Amino acid sequence: MNRTVVQGLGLVVVAAAIVVVAVLAGRQKGEKPSATQTPSAAPTPPGSEMRFALVPKSVGHPYWEGVREGMEAAAQEAGVKAIFHGPSAANIDEQIRIIEDFITQGYDGIGISPNDPNTVKEVIKRAMDKGIAVVTFDSDSPDSDRLLYIGTDNREAGRVGGREMARLLGAKPKAEASGELLVQIIGGMQGAWNLNERIAGFKEAVEGSSIRLCDVLFNEENPDTSLRVAEDAITTHSGLRGFFCSNAFGGPGVARAIKGALQRGKAKQGQIRVVAFDTTEDILNYIEEGIIGCTLAQETRKMGGLSVERLVEFARQHKQQGKFERPPKGKDVIDTGVKAVRPEDVKDYRTKPAAGKGK
Repeated sequence: MNRTVVQGLGLVVVAAAIVVVAVLAGRQKGEKPSATQTPSAAPTPPGSEMRFALVPKSVGHPYWEGVREGMEAAAQEAGVKAIFHGPSAANIDEQIRIIEDFITQGYDGIGISPNDPNTVKEVIKRAMDKGIAVVTFDSDSPDSDRLLYIGTDNREAGRVGGREMARLLGAKPKAEASGELLVQIIGGMQGAWNLNERIAGFKEAVEGSSIRLCDVLFNEENPDTSLRVAEDAITTHSGLRGFFCSNAFGGPGVARAIKGALQRGKAKQGQIRVVAFDTTEDILNYIEEGIIGCTLAQETRKMGGLSVERLVEFARQHKQQGKFERPPKGKDVIDTGVKAVRPEDVKDYRTKPAAGKGK
C-alpha cells in the first residue's frame, strides 16, 4: 500500500472518531434528535411493531366515528398500531398526498375510501409495488390493484332505498297509476363510486313504477351545499314528493330545507317523503320528528375492524412469503350489510353498545 493511501485512511478514521465523540457529547448534554430523525418519517425497521392507516374521504363527520372505533378495537386486539387520517373536506388531491405520506413512512398496510375510483389507481399500485397491502373500505376502486373491498353492497343498498321510497309514497306500477310521483336524488361527489352505485340501485328499484326521477343534484359532501340544492329542488318542482339522499350529508340538508318550506307555505305537511343514508344523531332526530321517513344503516364498525384484520393478514403474508395471496375476482369483496331504519327502529340505534371489532 502506498503512503498516500495510508494517509487517506488515517484521515477517515480520525474524522469518524470525531463524529462519534460529538454524538456522545450531545447525548450527555440531553440534546434531542432533529425533526428529520423522528421515527414517523422512517420506514418500519424489521421486527418492529406493524403500522397501518385508514384514509377516509374526509374526517370530522360523525359517520366516520364508527369506522375509526372499529379500527382501534381491531388494532388493539392484533397488537399493531393504526391511525385514522384523511382530508378535512372531501378532496382527492389531499387524499392522495396523505396516502403518499404513509407510503413514504413505510406503513405495512393502508385502507382507503376513495373520493374518486380512478384517480387513486396509480397511488394504490405504487403502494402495492412497495409491498404495502392496500384494501378499500366504504367506497371501492374496483379496477385498481387493491386486494379487497370491505363495505356496503352499495348497488343493493340503493335498491333497498328505492323499495322504501315506493312504500312511503304508495307507488304503483306505471300502467296502474293515475299520476306521477316526482322524486329528487341527492348525490355527494360526482365521481364517488359508492354513491353512484347507490343511485344506480335506486333507479333500478323504482323503474316501471309511478315514480319519476328529476336530474341528480350533488351536495359535494358539504352540509351547506346540501341545504342549498334541496331548497332549489323544492322551489323548482312545486309538486315534489320525495328525496333520496345517497350520503350522510344529504338527509340533514334536505330535512332543513323541508322544514323551511313548511314554514314558508311552499310545501304541505307530509307532502315530501325522505329516504336518507346513515344513522347519525341528527338523522335519527329528524326521523323521530317525522321529517325523514327512513334511513339506511351501514355497519361502519365492521368496515373499520375488518379492514385492519385483513390488512394485518396480508402484511404478515408478505413478510413471510415476499408476496400477497390475492383473492380471486368474485371473492375480493366483503359485504358488511345494510338495513332500513324506520321510526320504530330508531331506539335500537340510539342504544347500540360501545363499538367492538364489528364482526
